[in-house]
Amino acid sequence: MNPSVSVRVWDLPTRVFHWLLALSVLVAYVTGGERGTSFVIHVGAGHLILLLLLFRLVWGFIGSPHSRFGDFIFSARSIWNYVKGLARFRAGHFVGHNPLGGLMVLALLLLLLVIVGTGLSAAAARGYQAGSPLIAAMGSGSRAMGDLHETLGNLIIILAGIHVAAVLGHWLLARENLVRSMITGRKQLVPGTETKERPLASPARAGAVAVLVVLGALAVFSRFDAATLMTRPERPASEASDSANPSVADDSGDEPGETAD
Repeated sequence: MNPSVSVRVWDLPTRVFHWLLALSVLVAYVTGGERGTSFVIHVGAGHLILLLLLFRLVWGFIGSPHSRFGDFIFSARSIWNYVKGLARFRAGHFVGHNPLGGLMVLALLLLLLVIVGTGLSAAAARGYQAGSPLIAAMGSGSRAMGDLHETLGNLIIILAGIHVAAVLGHWLLARENLVRSMITGRKQLVPGTETKERPLASPARAGAVAVLVVLGALAVFSRFDAATLMTRPERPASEASDSANPSVADDSGDEPGETAD
């Protein structure tokens, strides 16, 4: 067995972000109801996801070396060479994310941003502006975003499944336990690697960003009205006027006074 040395790679903020985001996405997916308690939890999870994404955006520029975007945004040539290596059952070793892992991270982050945006817009179109300042910021929203939100929500679960499968495949092929690394923050690397590693972000920097995140959470959730989100809003005035007009057909199939989901 080749000797190895334990090296700190992932800082605590990155690890907390990773597991909180995974949990929040799972909660948001299983509570995808359109009214009642499930809807409140779903919206709350979406708000938390947005805060986490904003943190990751900042941390991607000022965080520890391997948490920065510049560390895992690879060229097309590097990605292709890595894929060719996998085809030969030879997985290259990287201290941080490998090329495909970095590509997946970017895809998941961008997709989650779109999912949150479409969800807020769909909630605004249904009249839930009073339930959250983020929903109110979407104005009248767009009902078309509801279907897109649901479709992208299913897509993120598929991508997450591919991500988990890739982590398992990497463990089988390269004998590198990425799950353990994201828990402990350490990787087993070739001796001498530790001397080339730059130090992780200082606790002071991580603490400053954490304070900003907490302040953002307080600003958002202090005006988060669960009671309003529990209550089905009245049909928007524009739709009510359309319903009152006999020339406008309503094929939504809803009861009078309800809005189609």
